[in-house]
Amino acid sequence: MSYSRIQQFSIVFAFIMITWGLLPFFNIGGTTLNNNTLATSTILFLIGIAYPLIIFIPEWKRAILLVEGIIFASVGVAFLEPFFNLYFLVIGIFFIIVSVLAYAEKLPRSMLRFFNTRKR
Repeated sequence: MSYSRIQQFSIVFAFIMITWGLLPFFNIGGTTLNNNTLATSTILFLIGIAYPLIIFIPEWKRAILLVEGIIFASVGVAFLEPFFNLYFLVIGIFFIIVSVLAYAEKLPRSMLRFFNTRKR
């Protein structure tokens, strides 16, 4: 099976992000497991899984963006302190809104072309 250069990069990127996200759980580097490291690990793990999925299955772009938005918002609210959780909540809500607008095809054409996988 032959993979393109971008697919190869996505596999390496996923390995790096997932490994980096799991490091605090094994106490490598002397990090302690607290709310900040748990939130960071969750986000890194999410990005490590989402990017290759988008590369290998482009039809899932909108769904992955929706799930990322939900997880960003919930991680921010659940694990981070009151000032920083607002950033994650805003980013999560932004991802959710963009995903819903992409599903409804209400985005401008310049943005909607990133979500369309059909050849025209």
